Amino acid sequence: MHDLHIHLGGAVPSSVLWEILCDNGLRTEYVDFNSFHASLTAKPDEVKSLDDFLGRYFQVTEEIQSSPSAASVSAYQVVAKAYRRARVQSLELRFNPQKRMRHGLHTMDAIILAVMQGLERASLHYGVATGIILSLGRDLPLEANWQIIDAAVKWKSRGSLNGANGVVGIDMAGPESRSLELSKPWMSEVAAMMEKARDAGLKITYHVGESEGTGPEGMLRVLETVRPDRIGHGIELRKAEGKQRERIISILKEHDICLELCPTVNRVTRVVPDFACVGDFVRTLAKEGIAYCINTDNPYLVHTNLRHEHEIVGRELGADADPLLALGISHAERHRFLLP
Repeated sequence: MHDLHIHLGGAVPSSVLWEILCDNGLRTEYVDFNSFHASLTAKPDEVKSLDDFLGRYFQVTEEIQSSPSAASVSAYQVVAKAYRRARVQSLELRFNPQKRMRHGLHTMDAIILAVMQGLERASLHYGVATGIILSLGRDLPLEANWQIIDAAVKWKSRGSLNGANGVVGIDMAGPESRSLELSKPWMSEVAAMMEKARDAGLKITYHVGESEGTGPEGMLRVLETVRPDRIGHGIELRKAEGKQRERIISILKEHDICLELCPTVNRVTRVVPDFACVGDFVRTLAKEGIAYCINTDNPYLVHTNLRHEHEIVGRELGADADPLLALGISHAERHRFLLP
């Protein structure tokens, strides 16, 4: 199995983060491990929205991971956990390096190199193919996002070392509530960033259609403007109607764009009311001939792993489970950004 959508900020065991926090003498409000662990457990009845989820958990985890040593240990543990729990064969880890520089104390290059080294060790130890996707941020100034693009081009795949591929792609992530994808000037600037990355040989994925903040219209704007190789989530496609729906499906099929589905996180953030919606969505995608794959997103925050995510979808698919899950795995293998 292949996990193509997994965030460094939400994929590290709380025990590892607690050890990093204590070893580095960081000051926090948490008095012991139990309170810390409880604070990093996303509970569906407490999370109000996608924005709430991102603000509630990621600021804490990103701050703890904000040093080269912490970033390296965190990256290693993501792969180790994914292999031990679900025998993951390949993993593309995404993170925003700007948010791990501890207000300028560390350089972006140092953070990226540290994550790369952590993944190289993990690939050597567990035989998992790995790659880095650098995430831009909707909540960052455009100048800061351009700096991430420049760093991605600089650190672009330095060849496969023990199965570790270095930087392989670019992502756009962050709160969707400002509906920035509906702004032509903003999208024009982002499209220029993505084009620079693509010209350098990097692949493109893009968080959109994850909530009603961007919805089907935001998804269509991204597809028409950026033409990403993959879409992060895209679950809001299920709400599209008429010509809008036809246009989205047409672009997805014509350009063979893969949707990265993340069932449990969508449930926790209240994007979908239940897992039955995800099962129905998978059936629709398969019927329409649209590529999809199943991923974990933030496995430790929502206490899941890739095998569990497949089981969740499988239960909803019933008799259709085996062929449709196998199809998703084949899509994941074909749409990986990793070198063959």
